[in-house]
Amino acid sequence: MGKKVVKYKLVRHRWPDEIQADRKRKMRKAMVIAICFVCFFGGFGVNELLNKQRGLSDKTFAKFSEIYNIMSKEFYFGKDKEDFDDALLSGAIEGMVNAGEDVHTMYLDAQQSNTFTSSMEGSFVGIGVQYYEEKEDSFRVTRVLNDSPAEKAGLQKGDQIYRIGNTVCKDMDADKVRELILGEAGSSVEIEVLRDGKHLVYDLERQKVNDSVYHEIYDEYALLEISSFSETVGDSTGKALEKIKQADAKKLILDLRNNGGGYLQSAQQIASYLLGEDVVIFKEKNRDGSIDDYKTISGVKQYTFDKIILLVNEDTASAAEVLTAALKENLDNVTIVGTNTYGKGTVQYPLVFSDGSMLKYTTAEWISSKGKEINGVGIKPDIEVKLDPAFTTGAPKLKDGERYAPDSVNPAAQSVQVYLKFLGYEVDRSDAYFSKQSGEALKQFQKDHGIKADGNIDSEVIDVLLSTISEEWNTNLEKNDVQMKKAIELVK
Repeated sequence: MGKKVVKYKLVRHRWPDEIQADRKRKMRKAMVIAICFVCFFGGFGVNELLNKQRGLSDKTFAKFSEIYNIMSKEFYFGKDKEDFDDALLSGAIEGMVNAGEDVHTMYLDAQQSNTFTSSMEGSFVGIGVQYYEEKEDSFRVTRVLNDSPAEKAGLQKGDQIYRIGNTVCKDMDADKVRELILGEAGSSVEIEVLRDGKHLVYDLERQKVNDSVYHEIYDEYALLEISSFSETVGDSTGKALEKIKQADAKKLILDLRNNGGGYLQSAQQIASYLLGEDVVIFKEKNRDGSIDDYKTISGVKQYTFDKIILLVNEDTASAAEVLTAALKENLDNVTIVGTNTYGKGTVQYPLVFSDGSMLKYTTAEWISSKGKEINGVGIKPDIEVKLDPAFTTGAPKLKDGERYAPDSVNPAAQSVQVYLKFLGYEVDRSDAYFSKQSGEALKQFQKDHGIKADGNIDSEVIDVLLSTISEEWNTNLEKNDVQMKKAIELVK
């Protein structure tokens, strides 16, 4: 099993079984067609939908109806498909959405919609720690979240999780550890950890924890990490900045790496803390050609720093890019470190329907306060610093029995060879061709880790490689995170 940092999250899923069942019973020919169009055009009548202004003629609608009837009643393979009427409706909707050829415009069913909404809440129920799995089935705490039950109780980074409730963690996988720690808000869990050879026991009450904002305060500077722009991140960032200022920290490292964005309003609120009043943060280009300016919010407390280092990477996107550009263009003490950002310069609006499904569609393009295009381009750092490819190269999930021998082109070859090279094994390539020399290197890795040494790539090899890379990252973080290392060098 791959060993990786795990955040204890209890994601609230709503499984709308009754709604779906009712929907399936009622969806018949006429209703399916009506719902398909009525939903998409916000409650307008069918007659209004069909007028020429909206681009749908009676002839076009009749064609749609005829195709639906044929597929529903005459299509041979339709008899073998469960809930085929439902599938026809979904296919029609998805076809309209996909016709826009915009990867950020999408239709989500009720379950997907709920997962998306939950991910934007910025909080979860748990104890507030992150950990990774070490060798021999031990689990090491890598971070204790601010204001969490774990922080209040006294758990520390580096603690080894020894026991959860009545269960010792020996011979346990990461999923089981997560299962034992998670629970309902207000319930208790006893955690025993090892610290400096001593056993310490903590009785923790599970609570809602914010994991989008994290800060640490040092002698000369503070670190503020924002992992997403959720609906609560603005207020949480304000609280963190207040604590940072109370500690008299005069310099700031703002880490936006792997922040895929979120609500632009949250980015606007955070920018308001740092830029002052009446400052343009970004501009929005609308479909009709008009441009709207979005400025900082008045009446927000201001926080100033002598120096700000912004950390970004290829997964810094959307609202995170808005904040990056706004700070860089409006302050003269900002240095951007890392790699070129993703380049998502479009705005999406989530329209939720009565059945819980959602249409998330692009409504505008945003540009920087100085008019710079971001979409498809991204933001170039002032100082480019790349992590070793071993920490940025993903590995495919192989099926049981899926195996690749040396002297082959395969989907796992690149990641396996990149990992082996980082770990010090002699490979001669780092592309999709798995060479014979790399196969010999893999054999040695397999021997060193007690698994079958045949030089073939399979799911077990991928898991052990990922585990080894993860352990190396977490064990030697100060050495491996060269981007953070550069930021600290610049901020001092």
